[in-house]
Parts: sequence; C-alpha cells; structure tokens
Amino acid sequence: MTKSSSGLSGSMWANGRPHLPRPWPASPSSVSLSSVASAPASSSVSVSASVSAPPVNNSSLPAYPPAPTSASAPVPTGNRLTPPQAFHRFEQACRRLRWKFLDLQTSYQRATSPEEYGFTRADAERNFKVDFHEFYVWIEQAIVLLLLIFGVSISRTSRPFGGPSSATNYGHAYHHNVLKALEEEGCPVHSALGHGEVNQALWKAKELRNRWKDAAEGRETPPLKMYDLTWIVTTVLGGLEVAYGVAAQHVEPELLMEIEQTQVQAASSTGNGNNETGGGETDDEWEWMVEPMDWEAA
Repeated sequence: MTKSSSGLSGSMWANGRPHLPRPWPASPSSVSLSSVASAPASSSVSVSASVSAPPVNNSSLPAYPPAPTSASAPVPTGNRLTPPQAFHRFEQACRRLRWKFLDLQTSYQRATSPEEYGFTRADAERNFKVDFHEFYVWIEQAIVLLLLIFGVSISRTSRPFGGPSSATNYGHAYHHNVLKALEEEGCPVHSALGHGEVNQALWKAKELRNRWKDAAEGRETPPLKMYDLTWIVTTVLGGLEVAYGVAAQHVEPELLMEIEQTQVQAASSTGNGNNETGGGETDDEWEWMVEPMDWEAA
C-alpha cells in the first residue's frame, strides 16, 4: 500500500489538481469546480470493467443516468443543500479523503514494519485498524454528499433484519443503506460505485470498518495480512474518481449560472463604488467538518 504500489499515481488521490479560477466571492453558498473531473484516472486502478475513467474534456464527461423516480431534488431551504452546495462539500470531502489516504499509507508502513518505528506488532496493527476505521468514515461521508448532489437521501428508518428498534440498530441500518443506495439501478452513480469490483471493495471496506472499530477498545480483531488492503483502497478511490466526473457534469449548468449571477453582482457593486472582491474559500466553509455527524443531517 505504498505510493509506488498503490496504483493511484496518476489519479486525483496522488496528484492534487489546481482549482479552476472562479469569479465569485467566498460565501456559504459559493462552490468551486475542480479540474479533477477533467483529468483521467490512472489506468492501473482496479475498477469494474464497465466503468470508464473521466475523459479529458468536461464536455465529453460520461452522461449520468437519470435520477431515481422516488428521489426528489433538494429544496434550497433550511439545512437542505442545493446540488451545487452538495457538490462543493463533496469536493471538500474528497480533498480531506486524499489527505487521509496519504496518512493511511504511512500508517500501513508502520503497521507492516513496526520494529523500524519502535512499535510492537500488536500495537502497530491496532493503531492502523483505528486509522482504517476513520478512513472509511470519510469514504462514507463523501458518498452521502455525492448522492445529495442528485437529490438522493439515505433512509435511517429501516430496521435491520427485523431486529429491535434501537438507536444502535438504526445506526447500523444507515451505514448499510448508504451502500445499498448505490446498488439501485436508477442511482445516478450506479455505474461508478454500485456494481462490479468497486462495489465489492466498498462492502469489504465496510466489513473491515465494522470489525476493526473494536481495535480502539483493545479487542482482538483479524490480522492485516488476511486482507488485500491495496486492492480495497485503490479500487474504492478509483470508483470515487469516476463518480466525481459524473457529479461535475450534473452540476455544471447550475455552476455556470452562479458564475453569471456573481459577475452581474460584482459589476453592480463596482458601479456603486464598492470595489471589494472575494475569491477562494474561507475557513467558515470547512466548519461543517468539525461536527462529526453534521454531514448526515445535510
């Protein structure tokens, strides 16, 4: 799971892409479209044979499937995110996931060669398993925001396996439903994440998340060598990059509309003697990450 063997050397996860310049001021509703969507994923990433990486030009990105008829578009009122706002947060989550991916690589090195870093093997494995659990949380967070772009919300009311109604069971149902939503044929990102090897890798990652979350409590968990972690991680990230391209194309018309509106507002402000300009992102736009479960309420 080192850089050279990750299979992601040419992807958005290994090479941060510069953001395209956008002429709007930073605000809670502003969004930025990364050029990540316009760059091809590494050909060595193991994704389903029927899923292709985003092509070079935004205009030729793969067409997204129709949204499920049971899902309604988000209403931009209250705490509900508009598709561009959800895309902006999804992009932020992907950037955070890339950061955590680099951390996971170094964590894996310490776990597989603990003596070189002054750790016992048991302690190193335990810490890596906690790191992996946290990494999966960001994968799930990105998927939830991705689905919100298309107006798809995850049900948290289903009772798993007909079991008793409890907060714990509903929590398990929610995590289960996140992946089940991707498997629906009408899901807009079904082709990227809902079938084939990518979907298998997502379920395997969730399984490890469930097993390894106990590592923080010192319980015995399956050893690292039992799993092909490189395949799991690179396959999931490869699928997310394809899904990013689909989402970018979906919100592009609304993004262009916001650009035009912002340009008009900027011209009006200049005409009124207000020469203040804004750009980039403010720290406020990342505050939603501070609350661990805030993204679930989005």
